[in-house]
Amino acid sequence: MVSKCILIITVGAILVTPCFADNENAFDDDVFIDNFSSSHLDGRVDNANRGQWIYRDNVATAVCDPELYVEHHNHGPILSWPVTFKEGHVEFEMKATDCQRVVFTLNGDGHIFRVTLADETDACKAGASRVPTRLIAWETKSSKQNKGDTIKPEGLPHLPAIQDQWVRLSLDIRGENAVLAIGDFEHRVQHAAFVRDKSAITLTFAHGKLAVRNYRMSVR
Repeated sequence: MVSKCILIITVGAILVTPCFADNENAFDDDVFIDNFSSSHLDGRVDNANRGQWIYRDNVATAVCDPELYVEHHNHGPILSWPVTFKEGHVEFEMKATDCQRVVFTLNGDGHIFRVTLADETDACKAGASRVPTRLIAWETKSSKQNKGDTIKPEGLPHLPAIQDQWVRLSLDIRGENAVLAIGDFEHRVQHAAFVRDKSAITLTFAHGKLAVRNYRMSVR
């Protein structure tokens, strides 16, 4: 009887234990976890042409090369997680060092929702960012004509406020509503963009160095 109870408890523990991603399988039902243990993982893409990411101690780190940045029309190293969903939750931790800009984007048929954290100060090593700290939401496909709706919630942290420290970013989407959290900042956004079909999540930056860890995404 005791042995049977132990077996039941053991099996139950296995069933509720989260699946921490390895190189073979990062999916557990509708949950995807990237622990950056390897440069190769189904469900993650990095464009080495824009800058090499180094995977060590469960952290992905890249340094923006000024020449590559210009060559790729002012676009720095990028990580992309292809995923098809409408509603879901994504979170990760990042550490920016001497960055001019960090950009987190949901994409589908064009851009859908973007978070830009920028250093707009003259003290920025790369020069003040001409792209401001802001959120942008696109109700319909983004284009040169459709610039999207700019949202600037009170308290949205500028990049200098979170440089050189690990900061957690999360976005939870339900219908037209989403809750964005960056460190201690939290804001609820309501916009028709969030009901659009999404197919990829990207993270990129300009200048300096960016480190990323503990990426987790779940769909509903």
